[in-house]
Amino acid sequence: MSTRSCQSSPPSGVDPKADYWTIADVAAYWHVRPQTIRAYRSRGRGELPPADRTFGDSPVWRPAAITGFQRLGQGTRTDLH
Repeated sequence: MSTRSCQSSPPSGVDPKADYWTIADVAAYWHVRPQTIRAYRSRGRGELPPADRTFGDSPVWRPAAITGFQRLGQGTRTDLH
């Protein structure tokens, strides 16, 4: 008899032990396109936590900031928040 962890693992290519995740990493983790992450960021409605750092013009997040972020449900009226 084997035991399995109930926690899901990140999609392939996303390193949970990396210092920072890029827009592409966050998109892969959330199973959306990178353009969706860019839109979340530009709207500034709380759909994405603030970037932990920027390298040049590129925002990056610590993996824990993304994995611990409570995402709003699909169809949530973010313009009301």
